[in-house]
Amino acid sequence: MSATMPSAVVAHEDQPADAAPPDTRSPWLGRRVRMAMAMVLVLVLVVAGVVLALSVPRVHAYQTEAHDRADVVRVAERFTTEANSYDASSIDGYQKRIAPLLTTKFGAEFKQAMGDIVGPAKKAKMSSQGQVLASAVAGIDQDSATVLVVADAKVRTVFQTLARHFRWKVSLVKVDGRWLVDDFQPIS
Repeated sequence: MSATMPSAVVAHEDQPADAAPPDTRSPWLGRRVRMAMAMVLVLVLVVAGVVLALSVPRVHAYQTEAHDRADVVRVAERFTTEANSYDASSIDGYQKRIAPLLTTKFGAEFKQAMGDIVGPAKKAKMSSQGQVLASAVAGIDQDSATVLVVADAKVRTVFQTLARHFRWKVSLVKVDGRWLVDDFQPIS
């Protein structure tokens, strides 16, 4: 019988018995993995850049439209409130309040219509207080919009007090960066 030990159990003198075996992987394998990871990272960054570049104009367009929608609703509601809030004794003040909300064309039409209404309104000592109940944008593009407005008004005369109910389609246009009322129509 030989007293030699099997080669797998023999410990090397310069290496402890419980040490891990030496790394036998190729140094090229580690370099390949690092290169692949770097390429994947670059690809992810390029894709993120492209997505960001494509998204920024869309976000800007959405923000512009949201801002325009808020503006047209604000102008349409103010017009509706002002048009239905008056006192026959201060027609000049009424016209001064409403004129900045109107286009030049519609302002001239509105002023002409007021000429027909002022006499009877003064005789009846008419006053009114308007209130917007609801509004919504029916359509909008870069330079025109339509807003639907539901409003009530409490009208007082020397003869009676009555409640009036309005449903208007208010047409607006953008003039020099400002939304102005260009027309309105009663709707049922």
